[in-house]
Order: sequence, then structure tokens, then C-alpha cells
Amino acid sequence: MQAHKLYIFEKFLLLAILFGTIWGFWFFEESLILRIIILIFAFVGVILAFTKEKKEPQLFSRRELLMLLILYLGLLTLYNLLYGLNIPLYLIMIAILALVSVLLFSLLSLDKIDTLMGKAIFQVFIVLMGLIILEVFLTLYFWPIDPESKSLIIVVVFYMIISLIYLYVHSMLRLRRIAGYLIASFLVLGILLFIIWWRLKR
Repeated sequence: MQAHKLYIFEKFLLLAILFGTIWGFWFFEESLILRIIILIFAFVGVILAFTKEKKEPQLFSRRELLMLLILYLGLLTLYNLLYGLNIPLYLIMIAILALVSVLLFSLLSLDKIDTLMGKAIFQVFIVLMGLIILEVFLTLYFWPIDPESKSLIIVVVFYMIISLIYLYVHSMLRLRRIAGYLIASFLVLGILLFIIWWRLKR
């Protein structure tokens, strides 16, 4: 019964965070087309996240889309608050740590990663991921690029790490798969950086 209540609470928490990040995106985004696209992605992400899946270990989580969407929208909102409304940097940093921690705790708990990894290691992992994302955020803070690009870069870094962890806890971490994820992630990062460099040169 207690486990079921926790499961319901984690779902409710994710939906609340999703609603908050979508609201933040709508507040700063003026394009109706982009607003509708985000709603479509959010709907698909929720359907994938909360429908039953096979019990066998998978190469990826069906909740990845929801996780990445919430992270991107949350980071974009926080960047806009930082640059647009001049919210103090330390408050944004606290918000990023809270966002990453709650997001990881809820989604990975739904995937039973906390059980597979062990409670103590799971808690340490959440803290470390929060600090890594915060460090990348602060590094990009000084780059003269738009918040959308900064948020995408952080999401790619986040996805690369979380994918490797997901494979590791399911004992599916192989050299070929590691290389595949790293190549794909660095390729996306390279494309993003090239686009950013090209736009700055114009």
C-alpha cells in the first residue's frame, strides 16, 4: 500500500513539474506554433511514461522523452528568468538543483533504478548529477549564446550520462553501446556548437 501511494505521488509530482515548465515556456514563448508543438511532445511523453511496458530490461527508458522535455523546458525557463527578469543567480542555481533532483528521483524511482542501484548510491548519484548539471549551467552562463542553445547543450550532456547509467544498472553496458551513445551525443553537441559558431560569425 505504501509503495502504491509513493508511486501515485511520484506521478503527481512529475505532472506538476511538467505543468510548471510548460507554463514557464508559454510565458516567455510568443510563437503559437512552438507552444502547440511542446504540448504535443508533452502529451506523447506522458502517454509513454505512464503506460505499462515490458518487464525485461530495455536499452532505454520509455520515460526519457518526458524527462528530457521537462529538463529542457525547466532550464529554458530558468535562463529566461535569469536574463529577462534579472532573478539573482544563486536562486536560479538552487532551482536547477531542485529541478534535477526531483526529476531524477521521480522518474528513476518509477523505473526502479533506486532498487537496482541501491538507496545510498542512488541518493549520491542524484546529488552528483545535480552538481554536474549545475556546473555545465554555470559554464554556459558566460557564453554569448541564446538560452535555447544553452538548454539543448545541457540536455544532451544529461542524456549521455543518464543513458550510460541506465545501461549499467541493467547490466547491458557494453563497449559498442558506450561508443554508440558517446558518438551520437558528441555528434549532436558538435552540430549545436557549429550552428552556434556560424550564427556568431554572421
